Parts: sequence; structure tokens; C-alpha cells
Amino acid sequence: MALEEAYSGFPVNQTTLAVPRGAYERASEKCERGIVDAYVQLYNDDEEVLLVEGDDDWVVPHGEPRASERVVPGTERIVQERTGVDCEVTDVRRVTILGIRDEDDPDRPPVYRLIAVFTAEETSEADTLDEEPFVSTTEDIRWESTLPDSAVPSH
Repeated sequence: MALEEAYSGFPVNQTTLAVPRGAYERASEKCERGIVDAYVQLYNDDEEVLLVEGDDDWVVPHGEPRASERVVPGTERIVQERTGVDCEVTDVRRVTILGIRDEDDPDRPPVYRLIAVFTAEETSEADTLDEEPFVSTTEDIRWESTLPDSAVPSH
């Protein structure tokens, strides 16, 4: 695994979830595009963490690096495109191998995703939210002094 070569000492967990058929189908489609879901705990010079508005709560920036790109540069691209903030990944917090099963049809084979949680530092002075706010058309963003428990997936 390329992450193990670049970063050392991060935990790797494995878990399986049984989900309804629709969620299983969506997971299967995502696996065709790639296998990594990247979440980024991005900190600025004031040690505040960047959060984006999610469906029900504020969460860390996240997305799927393209199958054609390496995970870390793809993760940095996702953060920049979604928030306007440039960053550099500095470490891997954890990786989870997530098996997803169809709870409606237990005989279907599981599909697998990697959930990677990274830490990163802001690298661009021009795009800081304090000086010139980046206006996202798809989601709101903000810096917070603490990372909420619900901001990063628990698996």
C-alpha cells in the first residue's frame, strides 16, 4: 500500500456493515469509480479545523480521489475544489477496510471501501477564510477551534 510507504504508524481497522439494498447498490457503483473515501482534518496556523456543512451536521472535507490519481494528491485536490483552501497532507490518522453487505440478500458478495482519515495543514495564505472568504456554491465552510466527534466517520 502506497500510504504505508509514505506514512508509518497508523492503525488499520477492518469492519463490515450490512446495509439496505439501495445503499449496497450505491456502494457497488462507488467501487467502480475507485475504492477510497478520503476525509481530511485540515488545520490552519491558529490550529482551527476546517469544517464543511454536511447533510445533518458539520463535517471535515471529504471525497473520492479519482481512480487515475494517487490518493494524497487527489485528496488535496478535493479539499481545494470543495473549499478553496490549499493544503498539504501531513499524516494518516487511520485507515479502515470497510466491507459492505446487502442486508436484503446475504448471499451477495460484499463490496469493499477504504476509509482514510488524513491530517493536513493549510498552505495558502490568499485563500484563508479570515481575509477573503471563499464562496462555495455547493456547501458552506467554517473554521472551528475544536473537532466535533461527529465530524469524522467512526469506522
